[in-house]
Amino acid sequence: MADKNKKILDPGVGASYRQRTKRIINPDGTFNVRRIGTLNVIQDAYHWLITIPWLPFIAVVTSVILSTNFLYAYIYWFIGIEYIGGAPTGFFWDDYVSALFFSVQTFTTVGYGAMSPDGQFVGLIASLEAFNGLLLSAFSTGILYGRFSRPMSKIKFSEVALLTPYKGTDDYSIQFRIINKRSNTVLHMKASVFLSLNDKNDRDGTYSHRRDFYDLSLERSSIMFMPLSWTIVHIIDKNSPLYGITLKELVERQAEMLITLNGYDETFGQDTYSYHSYVADEFEENKRFIRNFNVADNGDILLHVNDVDLREDIPPKEDKES
Repeated sequence: MADKNKKILDPGVGASYRQRTKRIINPDGTFNVRRIGTLNVIQDAYHWLITIPWLPFIAVVTSVILSTNFLYAYIYWFIGIEYIGGAPTGFFWDDYVSALFFSVQTFTTVGYGAMSPDGQFVGLIASLEAFNGLLLSAFSTGILYGRFSRPMSKIKFSEVALLTPYKGTDDYSIQFRIINKRSNTVLHMKASVFLSLNDKNDRDGTYSHRRDFYDLSLERSSIMFMPLSWTIVHIIDKNSPLYGITLKELVERQAEMLITLNGYDETFGQDTYSYHSYVADEFEENKRFIRNFNVADNGDILLHVNDVDLREDIPPKEDKES
């Protein structure tokens, strides 16, 4: 750990600001940066459709397909329903519904045979719709495959980080726990933790809006397998940038731990990444995590995924024993 706990340059999130800022990384793993002037939805439709949540994605695709069919149905009705062979005619609503059924059959290339274009102009429109249907179907299928095949980590972080005594020593440590919410195994998991602290002005004792960054040493920075939870620990010894700093001062200095996890997901066959952070308001003192797995009577290890946040107070008499 000798190569850690050193002050480093800005890792890419900005070191100096004119006023107080929010946290660097949000709880959902996104960076707290509002970008202005990026590509719009039309210019970057593929990326937008890949990254939006499932419900908006389904709504967008469904709306585009329905709108296309309604538009072509109106065109057929405007030309005249009599140019569609086999289509019943009558009132406006009956004519439009017949045109809509013909549009859906043409769009999907189903072609039941009950209705068919009767005339070159309607045949041309139907050919264009069939071509559009093929393009939209191929595009939707590609987007759908991209969403399913996109490697996404499902690592759950504990709600808080603990400032707690480290095992049988007089040193304190800061700890947080992670767990894989999926049932698959993540291999070669590696963790990197950086600390951000606002710089202190020596003249008046106030804290400026300039950040100092430190690369924190970890008790273990990597593990081979992660079928269980993993408690990541930084020991606050004399070499730690957190040594001698109270929780109150950490809050004043807008302390934030920036975390990057990297592991090989056997399901996707690719590396996956997770980002998270803990601000000083999410640090808790003199608590410890409760083991979230036990052994069944038949020898199976039972892991309780939803208990990753379980913690308890450390009794005063155990402060030096835990």
